[in-house]
Amino acid sequence: MAASSPGAPRLTVVIPDDITGTYAGSPETERLRGAAAVEIHGSRIADESDLTNRIRNADAVLSFRPAFTRFPGTVIANCPKLRMICISGTGVEDVDVGEATRRGISVANVVGSSNQAVAELAMAMTFDVARHLSTQDRAIKEGGWQSREGIELVGKTLGIIGLSAIAQELAKLASGMGMRVLSWSRNNDPGRARAVGATAATLDQVLAQSDVVSLHLRLFPELREFMNASRFGQMKPGAIFINTARGELVDESALIAALSSGRLRGAGLDVFAQQPLPPDHPLRRIPNVVLTPASAWNTTDASLRMIRQSIDNVLAFIAGRPINVVNPKH
Repeated sequence: MAASSPGAPRLTVVIPDDITGTYAGSPETERLRGAAAVEIHGSRIADESDLTNRIRNADAVLSFRPAFTRFPGTVIANCPKLRMICISGTGVEDVDVGEATRRGISVANVVGSSNQAVAELAMAMTFDVARHLSTQDRAIKEGGWQSREGIELVGKTLGIIGLSAIAQELAKLASGMGMRVLSWSRNNDPGRARAVGATAATLDQVLAQSDVVSLHLRLFPELREFMNASRFGQMKPGAIFINTARGELVDESALIAALSSGRLRGAGLDVFAQQPLPPDHPLRRIPNVVLTPASAWNTTDASLRMIRQSIDNVLAFIAGRPINVVNPKH
């Protein structure tokens, strides 16, 4: 898509899911307004019909990744003007990229903007569960004064499942503070693991030997409920489970059983199979679980990088020089 000629109608860019006001409150968004008409929706999308209504007249869509908005083929087919979808994060599994490609719609992503932020939250959750920080904080605020015995992390083993860019940052943090780091990924390259201070191992070894298991897989259909009852059963008794990847990777009933039985020391969870987490969800009532609302990415630093890179993608597309496009090449 080339830049509009003088006097031509301005292109329309829709941000359909700015649920935290990240784009609406950013000065960076003014750069986008200089090149296109920008429409921002600040509420969570209710369903496919709601999304279709919001983006029906869009030339380009910029979707806020933490909202996990889905763009199925049925929605894409009902938006005839659409020529670009930019996801403000790495994962594009919520977009029917095949259907977009068939219709000549470019799909772009943003890589690396929140790697450090997510890795740091995973480590923070590990400290929290290991030392019962949130549990003791709540108890004191409710009038109590009871110390809880924790564990030290130096000398313990961190097991990483999925050696993503985020996981690589986590491995550096953990090895830097004296933890042994094991990793398993689907290609399980020993050299790649070694470069970030980890040792490649089998999945069975990671589960059985790790005091902390942190999940970093991409979500593919065959990986839904990857962490199931069998795999939780393979984990070392008293281990900690951390998930900052995707909620659908975990069988939550199996996790709840492992936590309730005491097999696991605790868990830190930033993502869930259903988001927002329902008010009556059992995870809300388990004391040895630390919960955050899909906010691992959310730091001032990461937000600025994410917004800037997303807008760069859209502006480059408008100018006819698209970047970070993930559509398959023919």
